[in-house]
Amino acid sequence: MNRLRILRLLLLLVVLCLGLVDTTRASFSLLPGDYYTSDYFSRVITQYDIAGNVTGSFTLPSSLGDEVRGLAFGPDNLLYATVVRGSGFAVLALDGLGTVQQTYSGSAYLGGDISAGKIAFDNQYIYVAGGQQLTRFAIGDPSSGTSIFTNNAVIDSKPLPNGDLFVAFSTGIDEITNNGTVVRSIPLVGDDNFYNDLRGIEYDPATNTLFATELGHTGFSFQLMKIDASTGILENSVSFEYGDDIFIDISGRLLVGSRTQTPRFYTKDLVQAGTLGDGQQMFVTEFIPIPEPGAVAYIAIVAAALFARRIRP
Repeated sequence: MNRLRILRLLLLLVVLCLGLVDTTRASFSLLPGDYYTSDYFSRVITQYDIAGNVTGSFTLPSSLGDEVRGLAFGPDNLLYATVVRGSGFAVLALDGLGTVQQTYSGSAYLGGDISAGKIAFDNQYIYVAGGQQLTRFAIGDPSSGTSIFTNNAVIDSKPLPNGDLFVAFSTGIDEITNNGTVVRSIPLVGDDNFYNDLRGIEYDPATNTLFATELGHTGFSFQLMKIDASTGILENSVSFEYGDDIFIDISGRLLVGSRTQTPRFYTKDLVQAGTLGDGQQMFVTEFIPIPEPGAVAYIAIVAAALFARRIRP
């Protein structure tokens, strides 16, 4: 049994014992360790198992939105989905039946950029990138939407342990406070020394590493990049056509969506490590539940038991 499967089984065991999820798999459900994707011009959210096989899907009613964009799981273990609504947007908090538990409405126009609508969370806020701005909502207050940062084609954001965020726009990455004040800009130091049409970012606080996708330019097109977040030095890059949204999964792999390709897994050294499903999907995430406070001790007990049994890959 490999480490990835052990991690997922351990996670599932914890959430089952704590009653966080109904294990009856229907055509669509929120199951720990499963992956979820969406694509532009579509209202379908697709679900995949550990092996990357499609196990279910949910089509959002047209009355709730024109198309689904970014996906992310919130601190309440609900699936949050950005939907385009005419000249504005909404973020819907969905349970495992696809029932809307809460709706956050925003005025930014996301329809003009098919990569817009990516979601990020910290302990206080929901952040939605797109429409030339980063919109912030207070968690639990659907009417609290406000623009905290504007630039050309704001495309993604990632919270940092210190309370700041990285925010990506078409030609740059800035570190900002959660009120939108720019702390610093992250250069790109390496091949050609500039960002061009960024599409998505992810951040690994353990190594202070940024990962980014961009459409790029002649001689440096369709790049997935690994960047030192302190210096901006480009440490590595590989080509992936129309790479877009990026998510670090529970096993530490990068899951990268694409406008035209099947989503791919990469190691953090940017070595391809598999694919998800068999068709293009732009927005990607995984259900990694946030346990109740008492679960920390329970996880430690189960992990100790597994170690004692000397489970090896």
